[in-house]
Amino acid sequence: MLRQLWTLTRGQRRALAAALLLTLAAAAVGIAQPLAAKGVVDAVTAHRPLLLPAGLLVLLLLVQALIGAGAVYLLERTGERFVLATRTRLIGHLLRVRIPAFDRLRVGDLMARASTDVVVLREALTHVSVQIATNLCVALGSVAAMFVLDPVLMLIILGVLLTCGLVISRLSAAIGRSSSDLQAAVGAVSAGLERALSALRTVRANRAERREADHLGTLAQDAYDAAMRGARLTALVAPTAQLAINAAFVLVLLLGAARVDQGALSLGALVAMLLYATQLAGPVTELMEGLASVNRAKGSADRIREVYALPVEADPCARESRELRAPREWSTAAPALEIRDLHFGYSPDAPILQGLSLTVPRHALVALVGPSGAGKSTTFALINRFYEPWSGSIRLGGHPAEELGLEEWRSGIGWVEQDCPMLHGTLRENLCYAAPDATDDRLREVLDLVNLTEKVHRLPAGLDTEVGERGLRLSSGERQRVAIARAVLARPRLLLLDEPTAHLDPANEAALTVNLHDLRKECALLVIAHRMSTVEAADSVVMLSDGTASATAPYADLLRDHAPFQRLSGR
Repeated sequence: MLRQLWTLTRGQRRALAAALLLTLAAAAVGIAQPLAAKGVVDAVTAHRPLLLPAGLLVLLLLVQALIGAGAVYLLERTGERFVLATRTRLIGHLLRVRIPAFDRLRVGDLMARASTDVVVLREALTHVSVQIATNLCVALGSVAAMFVLDPVLMLIILGVLLTCGLVISRLSAAIGRSSSDLQAAVGAVSAGLERALSALRTVRANRAERREADHLGTLAQDAYDAAMRGARLTALVAPTAQLAINAAFVLVLLLGAARVDQGALSLGALVAMLLYATQLAGPVTELMEGLASVNRAKGSADRIREVYALPVEADPCARESRELRAPREWSTAAPALEIRDLHFGYSPDAPILQGLSLTVPRHALVALVGPSGAGKSTTFALINRFYEPWSGSIRLGGHPAEELGLEEWRSGIGWVEQDCPMLHGTLRENLCYAAPDATDDRLREVLDLVNLTEKVHRLPAGLDTEVGERGLRLSSGERQRVAIARAVLARPRLLLLDEPTAHLDPANEAALTVNLHDLRKECALLVIAHRMSTVEAADSVVMLSDGTASATAPYADLLRDHAPFQRLSGR
């Protein structure tokens, strides 16, 4: 476990080493204090002046306080830097996790790993790890000093401490196992809460508040039970360590008094032995609790390592850092999009696309139609390269997927999703999400294109109006038009629209149908469509059936000659 923590200290090791040195220096000063106290006692019994030994003791106390304050500040700063660095790295990794791997995870659980798990690791990595090293050194130093003062007493005390250590090591291992259960249970609570809150209107409309509360209560109870198992084990650590220290103190007092009476030990040495025995209480107790805390952090370390083990897409910045050059020009002769013999499925035994081929010419509007489950949305996911096809090829502007990096590939594509997700923030931030440097003139042009200009003028703060969580302050039709504007604003060369008129009223649907023709001056369009008004406006219609293009022709030809399309259109 300590080795696992060490691998996470990259970038913080110098600061940790400095904090450790300061803490050890404070501990060394603390170890010298009983010897200074012995000098005071010996001076009193020998009737010597007290000024020098008493002054030395006071000086040691002050120096220890000053060094300790510096060590605490350095540890706090190092801990916060560790949290910042780890969270930043985790977030960057999560944002690049490959979609197939991400589909298997729960968002709430991932959020818990970047929040609570990191905090647990922070305590183990900074405070606990340094305290373990410091307390170990203090304990060893105290034991060494006691051994010099009286080896016989020290051997007896050492046997007591070793017995205590064996018991606590067993407890620490059990604490580690219960901690893993606790962190998994906390992640389940976060994921369950995120699930319910993200669909709060659905929950209330279906009168499911009590069921969701009961479900979340069950998850919270599981987390409580796991925490209590760990608490019961942790509660045994400190008393066990304290019992050992008390036993050592009693042994020093009884046996030491006997040895003083026998003349084998001076009174000053006995006082020093008693002080060292008392001084051992804190370091030994904290050492044992620290080892238990490190074992508690094992679950968090494992969960964070699981995130780092997830496969990620190529870093979008890596290509630019290696090779600075302008984006490639698309071939003027090649189609905007060309798909050939594409095979793909989300599981090996359930293929969805089985030899799909289609072409989207430059500045053309192509409609993609077919029954539910035919593979329309899957085709869009493959075009965006969220998944890799089993076989076949996709070419964009004449360039195969293998030739372009992900950033360069996606910079040529705009995508309007069917559910039109909005991000918390202002309308301007949502519109400019893919084109943060868009000018006001370009914004006005795109707003006119999607018939949103009047809506923006009515908003209290115009483009700087907050849209609410997931855009809930906008109607579904307005969110759809914002999504279209967002995609168009980035000037894509291929625009993918997943049912772009699904939430529009007839007037806005008619306006968008006209605007789709205008958009062809800027880019090619591939549209998943169910409404026949959108299909009629297309230059070509691709009919998907059984994972392949069963027919490709203008709307009128399909309506006249293709029976499956006739059934789909209701004609």
